[in-house]
Amino acid sequence: MSSSVSHTEHLKKPLEDYMALFPSVRILRTKKREGLIRTRMLGASAATGDVITFLDSHCEANVNWLPPLLDRIARNRKTIVCPMIDVIDHDDFRYETQAGDAMRGAFDWEMYYKRIPIPPELQKADPSDPFE
Repeated sequence: MSSSVSHTEHLKKPLEDYMALFPSVRILRTKKREGLIRTRMLGASAATGDVITFLDSHCEANVNWLPPLLDRIARNRKTIVCPMIDVIDHDDFRYETQAGDAMRGAFDWEMYYKRIPIPPELQKADPSDPFE
């Protein structure tokens, strides 16, 4: 894999022309591929809004996905929110809710993402309330 910038034509002028329809969106370009975290940090440092939202390429934002997250941030600006993410069936694209209660996300020593139950002493009466 090349470490240079993309040579894919649709990521150049066609993308810039399309994104011009959304004046609140800016395209930031780097001189070389920077990787996920470094690129997010670059975007965060250039952000001018009050709230930063990161969506991965496999995420689909549906109707009214953002207000519940913003509500929690409005109550406490130090809150970091992450929604329960539905699964989209790869055969027929129907939504399936993620099994189980709210959990923490973490990586194990092999860098596999795991969902870890919230310890009973940190659980709240309302499962939508933030937790440590």
